[in-house]
Amino acid sequence: MLLSGVRVLDLSRLLPGAYCTQLLQAQGADITKIEPPTGDPIRGLPGGEAYFDALHRGQQLLTLDLRTESGQKALRRRIVDADVLVEGFRPGVLDRIELGYAALSAINPALVYCAITGYGSSGPMARRAGHDLNYLARSGALSLMPQRDGVPTIPGLQVADLAGGLQAAFLIGAALAGRVKTGRGSRVEVSMTGLMLSWTALPRAALKAGLSGLPLTGELPCYHVYPVPGGCLTVAALEADFWAEFCHTIGRDALTERQFDPSAVDDVQSALASATRDEWMARFRDRDVCVEPVLGLAELNED
Repeated sequence: MLLSGVRVLDLSRLLPGAYCTQLLQAQGADITKIEPPTGDPIRGLPGGEAYFDALHRGQQLLTLDLRTESGQKALRRRIVDADVLVEGFRPGVLDRIELGYAALSAINPALVYCAITGYGSSGPMARRAGHDLNYLARSGALSLMPQRDGVPTIPGLQVADLAGGLQAAFLIGAALAGRVKTGRGSRVEVSMTGLMLSWTALPRAALKAGLSGLPLTGELPCYHVYPVPGGCLTVAALEADFWAEFCHTIGRDALTERQFDPSAVDDVQSALASATRDEWMARFRDRDVCVEPVLGLAELNED
């Protein structure tokens, strides 16, 4: 595997760092999850032990109290042979106990040090507490979500956390590749708010150009979630040929010219009401229509 033999120490808590190291583990890295004596805070959430196991299954677990001299010494001993360290503390916390990048790279110059932050390591927001919903709000991403009574809907997944973990894994991989050339490690950083801001590039470009942007939150008939008997169908037929094939399959060829007409949503809904979710999927199975069922978690085949 691509990261076989790479040794990772995970000091992070909750989801972003855990998802990062889970991705590294999937590529063969050996992960040591280091918890404080009170445990990772995710354990304290309702159902938290199940979440912890899902994120850290197959990883070595180690308890260290980094507030004590003995815990700090124990971490420094492990840094000698480590390739990567992942942490999600507020900026400056590890530096104050001489476990920041400057101190640890002096022990192991080849160390790749990854800091996952909410708002970056500098600036007036750097030390502000926050979680996924706050990062979505500050970046403008939350304002793009569908609204209910004028209030943005909270996504059902922790988008900023997961994106931050993915970006961290990418940066770690890039730093490891760079280390092959230089022999030295480096410090990489993820700002989850900054990352989410970068994800709003297209809506911001549309705003700057005086455009309303392409509405992809359910306003269009070609990009919509339709309730039908037995469940829901997602239609994402943005290209004209996909939309035309969809209209033909549901027996409404006259709708082909109304792909971006919001008033056509009701007409599509009326056509789809004639069959169940599974019956429609049987009809769509061999068609180029960009239609899929909304599956509940219990329906997923994870084998």
